[in-house]
Amino acid sequence: MESFSHLVEVRWSDCDANQHVRHNAYADFCTHARIEWLRAHGFGFDQFQKHGFGPVIFKESTEYYKELKMSERVSVVVRIAGLSADGSRFRIRHDLCKEDGRPAALHEISGAWFDLRQRKLMQPPAELLAIFSALDRTEDFAEIPLKQA
Repeated sequence: MESFSHLVEVRWSDCDANQHVRHNAYADFCTHARIEWLRAHGFGFDQFQKHGFGPVIFKESTEYYKELKMSERVSVVVRIAGLSADGSRFRIRHDLCKEDGRPAALHEISGAWFDLRQRKLMQPPAELLAIFSALDRTEDFAEIPLKQA
């Protein structure tokens, strides 16, 4: 299994009136980290267009631990928390950590792959499933049953 971590810097536009990171910026950081993880493994936006599909998110949640402020650098570690046998369903966990290593937040998404032409859920191409299969898994990783779909 391989690990993936992406460093982001908190920008002015990521902050709210309380002078800390607004809640939905955490999701943006995690989305960016996932895109960078896939791109680093040769599955960028052009591959999604070529195959005519993309992710659909069913559930998203965030637990906040430490306040983040402008100009801080945040490490986003991407791990697989759940995957169906055919790769069609996934759960991804993101651990956001401050520069000193203290946890700032935990963000998790659950989703599936969506065929943009047929407008239905689908299995991913083999090369994408291989990328998901190679990523570090969480301690509580669980296979997602297909019958829940």
